[in-house]
Amino acid sequence: MKCKNCGKENLLKAQYCHGCGHPFTEEERQAAYGSTVWGKLDKLKKAKEFATLGAITSHPVFRVMFLALLIIVGVLTNTNKGSVMRPLESEEYTVGYNQKLEEYYLFTEKDSVAVPLYLPGKPEKVRISADKEEENIFTREYALGESPVLTKDPSVIYTVYGVYEGKEEKITILLYDGFLFRDATFQ
Repeated sequence: MKCKNCGKENLLKAQYCHGCGHPFTEEERQAAYGSTVWGKLDKLKKAKEFATLGAITSHPVFRVMFLALLIIVGVLTNTNKGSVMRPLESEEYTVGYNQKLEEYYLFTEKDSVAVPLYLPGKPEKVRISADKEEENIFTREYALGESPVLTKDPSVIYTVYGVYEGKEEKITILLYDGFLFRDATFQ
């Protein structure tokens, strides 16, 4: 840093001139530092931080508020697949749901179809029970992600159980001919 009083060169950290004893102000020291390579790099860094809003976005309060906003938006828009167990859509069948009876109807032209299921949370396994005229035909367990194959028979009622730790959730599924779908009404 050059003294404006005597013209002698001094260190950037100097509080006063080594030659004449003239005291340096904080502004003079900042101006001298700003004219160095390091001062210019600091100015560029501040300009980048301003342009990218780095001072705001790196603040912990901003990050917590932004995360809370994302969670609220996710909950309000229901971006997950829901909280209800159900059969997923497929090209092999059309899904109908009767709210009054709480039954899913799958309409298909095929004799049997693989039915992918959505189970919310963390189920342990899936169990399917097939009943005909109040008599159990079979009960089978399936691994998670495995699509059970159901046979089309209007007299068979399939009960699908999502087995969770300490509880079970269930839905009822019936399979019908695809041509019945256009005549069906659901409530």
